[in-house]
Amino acid sequence: MSLTVLTDRTVTGLLTSLTAPTLQPILTSLGSALTTYALDGAEKAHQPHRAVVNRSGQVSLFMPSSTTSHIGTKMVGVTPADKQTSKTAAGLNSVLTLCDETGRAVGVLNAAGLTAFRTALGIMLLYRFREVTDSIVVFGAGKQALWHILLALVLKGDAIREIVVVNRSRERAEHLLQSVEQSGASTDKIRIFDAEKESLEDVVTAADVLFCTTPSTTPLFPASWLLTDKARRKTRFISMIGSYRLDMQEIDPDYLRKVVDVGSELAKDVLGAQVAVDTRDGCLAEAGELAKAGIEGDKMREVGEILDAQEKGSEAGLDAWLKRGLVVYKSVGIGIMDIAVGSSLLDLAQKEGAGTTVEDF
Repeated sequence: MSLTVLTDRTVTGLLTSLTAPTLQPILTSLGSALTTYALDGAEKAHQPHRAVVNRSGQVSLFMPSSTTSHIGTKMVGVTPADKQTSKTAAGLNSVLTLCDETGRAVGVLNAAGLTAFRTALGIMLLYRFREVTDSIVVFGAGKQALWHILLALVLKGDAIREIVVVNRSRERAEHLLQSVEQSGASTDKIRIFDAEKESLEDVVTAADVLFCTTPSTTPLFPASWLLTDKARRKTRFISMIGSYRLDMQEIDPDYLRKVVDVGSELAKDVLGAQVAVDTRDGCLAEAGELAKAGIEGDKMREVGEILDAQEKGSEAGLDAWLKRGLVVYKSVGIGIMDIAVGSSLLDLAQKEGAGTTVEDF
């Protein structure tokens, strides 16, 4: 049995070379995994919660998961802050180990960039249906922001007029644009928000898409901005992936309460008065803005359920909502996403002759 090793450089090379056609099999694999997770009640029992070990300030996370074809564990190391400067190291150290269904190892992948890619790809599962995506606002300037931008350009590049990056540090935002260029993509449609020359409220309310990718503990903007008569003339796609603890929040809980209120002024644009989530259980445990808004599980709809209904054409109004309605999507991540994307990347590496193969492992 051979084992394939993919370094960070190899993973980055494979991911940045993706086109719309070569991205499709990975999107399909991820969508299928989340659909099985959402529809098969027994499947959730095979996805144990992550374990956290804290030793002398070094935080280590162990995230096991399984599908019918693979078993895997992602390990993440959060380096403690430097004792002299109190600054934390940039990025996370992460590795994904994949085995087949019998437990035989088939791959080891550097998962630092892979994690950001699979999270952004999860958002693309619903974003790809949007009809109007003229103006995009991205909050944040890290790897998550990078992959939201790159994937949006791959899937909807011709339909995008501008992408505005909003970040407290202009230096980090400029570095993000450099990373986009280094990936081989054009930055012609991307600009950095300038607080001295423009209004953030105007930029937000003019946006068709809001990608939120920051670990913020306060809302990125007040709910009132999106509740004016003028703002409500436009429906939007809003995604939140940056907050992963109950003390974090990106979208104002007051706005989210309106989204799930069947009697609110937003009701006509929100199918079923629900927010989309990748995992209901995960969001109940970790999504700070949903918790602060008091949103219970019956007001959350898993993306796997949405994709299944969309494929079957079994729900009135679903296609119109995905294309033109107000879609609010919260993702906290789940291990099967790593397995789905990681195994697809191993398949791609084999086709491309990339990576290092260890025979008779």
